[in-house]
Amino acid sequence: MGATSAIAAVVALLASLYIHALNDFTPLDIYAPPQTANASVEGLFSDSYYHARALFRAQAHAADVALYTFLLDDYDHLDLTIDIAVLEGAKDRVMVHVSGTHGVEGFAGSAIQSALLGRMKREDAGKMKDEKRPTVILVHALNAFGFSQLRRFNEHNVDINRNWLSSDAFAKLVAADPNTYGYVDLYDLFNPSSIKTAHDSFWLKTIYHLSRKGFTAIKRAMVSGNYRFPQSIFYGGSELQPSLRLLQQFLKEHVDLGGVRAFGFIDVHTGLGPPGFDTLMVESASDIGKVRSVFGELEHTTNRIQSFRGNGDGATSGYDGSHGVIMDGVATLLPSASKSNNVLIMQEFGTVPGPFVLKAVAEENFVYHNARGQRLPYAEKLRDVFYLHRSFTWKKDVLERGLSVFDQVHAHIATCA
Repeated sequence: MGATSAIAAVVALLASLYIHALNDFTPLDIYAPPQTANASVEGLFSDSYYHARALFRAQAHAADVALYTFLLDDYDHLDLTIDIAVLEGAKDRVMVHVSGTHGVEGFAGSAIQSALLGRMKREDAGKMKDEKRPTVILVHALNAFGFSQLRRFNEHNVDINRNWLSSDAFAKLVAADPNTYGYVDLYDLFNPSSIKTAHDSFWLKTIYHLSRKGFTAIKRAMVSGNYRFPQSIFYGGSELQPSLRLLQQFLKEHVDLGGVRAFGFIDVHTGLGPPGFDTLMVESASDIGKVRSVFGELEHTTNRIQSFRGNGDGATSGYDGSHGVIMDGVATLLPSASKSNNVLIMQEFGTVPGPFVLKAVAEENFVYHNARGQRLPYAEKLRDVFYLHRSFTWKKDVLERGLSVFDQVHAHIATCA
């Protein structure tokens, strides 16, 4: 009887692990959700780009802030727009918050932005008249095509967070060895030749390469991107993409860039790190000390602030070879006199283990280019590794941390000399 019970327990454990693996090791609360949901949290998270946009617009109108809408050219039939809400404040203190840079990752950033707009309409008049209150610019769905189609990349299969580059920089990267960081060595893993190949050999190939190279080397080869293979994952493009041209033009027209004294920038992403845990990525190690002074004890004790140009082993590992990052591009628009006051970060919320993210990205990209009629389940799988919509805990953590980080950067921009 004892042996039978032990065998049954082992079988149950293995079955549970198998089911959990099928769910990409998402947070356990998807199996046992709370008895009651927090409507104030759940109501801010959407089930589609169109739902997210409608909520953002409604919140912007209710907050009585300026709302600018830019239609995505050549995709009129999909009604795709980048929407930008602006709460006017001090001209020389500016705060920019971006969602949807990586399309399907946009659900988290959109929820945070809708929450921010909801608070704006409730702020008291005294605070609204504060002369040092920064101008706030919320950029919703920077990659509207990817957000709407549940893709990480844009309408040209470009990763726009590898695309803020000059013409000369593009030319050099296009001419450079695409295997500088090992992308070509791992090309078949990143870009399978068929879905059958992806299903049958992905884990064997992953284990093989992990044993030979280690996870950070694989990740570096992937996230450093390439500028040679237009249908591959993490393709950086050969020219500046329309959404980035639009963002540049908007900032130049609506911000006195030469007169900025303090500038905050938060670009929200998902996919790297433990579920719901956010890493605050800064450009270089020299920025860490400055950014730490902006945040409180929690950010210090939990090692959230990291440079993606360093050699750490966390969410930022492997990014030292990346080019064309939007955060870096925005920094080039700002005057050198404001540098000591500026805080530019990518806020990355963890979801599921990295190999599951890679598998979903690789499979969706293959069917997008080769079998679009079969794409829906792969697109939904991609959404599920970047957006833990079934986890109440994850959504609560994202909203709390998104608002907290915004508030701390906003307070710094408002009060620095």
